[in-house]
Amino acid sequence: MAAHPETPDDRDLLDEVQRLIAELEAHPDREVGARLTTLLQGIDTIHRTALTRLVGAIQAMAGEAFLNRLTADPAIRLLLTSYDLLAVDRRLLAEEALDTVRGHLHAHGVDVELADVVGGAVYVKAHGLGGGTTDGPPGGAISEEAVRHDLEEALRAGLVGFQELVLGERPAPGPALLQVGGLRPAHRPVYRRACAAAEVPGGAMKAVEIDGHTILVANVEGRFHAVADRCGDSPLPLRFGALEGAELRCSWHGCRYDVRTGHRLDGGPERLAVLPVAVDDGEVRVAVDVEPIASP
Repeated sequence: MAAHPETPDDRDLLDEVQRLIAELEAHPDREVGARLTTLLQGIDTIHRTALTRLVGAIQAMAGEAFLNRLTADPAIRLLLTSYDLLAVDRRLLAEEALDTVRGHLHAHGVDVELADVVGGAVYVKAHGLGGGTTDGPPGGAISEEAVRHDLEEALRAGLVGFQELVLGERPAPGPALLQVGGLRPAHRPVYRRACAAAEVPGGAMKAVEIDGHTILVANVEGRFHAVADRCGDSPLPLRFGALEGAELRCSWHGCRYDVRTGHRLDGGPERLAVLPVAVDDGEVRVAVDVEPIASP
């Protein structure tokens, strides 16, 4: 059977889609942005409903084993994962990505061990790096730069949301500092303009960028709240989700958050970063250069 040729843009398709969406969101005509949101929400609803029924039918007719064979395909797994129809195991995805270069690196005397995956950062231990000798493996020694390049390329291709490769163990958290009142002045947050309050009516949300941070402003019964515009540790934005009361549902995974506290409402461990908000003269202002608000 003839193989399907891969076009040069195949690997960058998701990036291109996100770029086009961002361009339309930034369009000076607000009606364009509003129609884009309506369009994406409609597409999401149609796809989510159809895929949910399709996966249910596959499980009922062919069983879990057949579904597992289907999801061995990275493209199918990514699609079902994005609609929360398949559990996300980022360590497993990272291991599979690293498997594509393990044999090549082993031939050069380097064995790769996955240490941890934290958000977009992947911690990898490269055993044997820099230890090549004249009587070593047939492939000969390989430089740290070459190893890093191979690992980063594999992770970019196989792990959605990959951002950084760290060679070595994940550092242990340092000891907590004892905070004694009066020893240092309180850090006063600096509020930056996010948007006009009229731009976010009750029950609505608006994504804004402040000092390089993408923030989601939500109006819950007349009170404004601000959270980081990404679902948990993933890079996927929450701006396309649905807000009902204080509950924000992610359009990618179906995760549910309380925008007032950042807590996950459906039992997951992730939390949203909640940022201080002030409303002054009809403007919503958000402080981004402070520690996120801690909620009980």
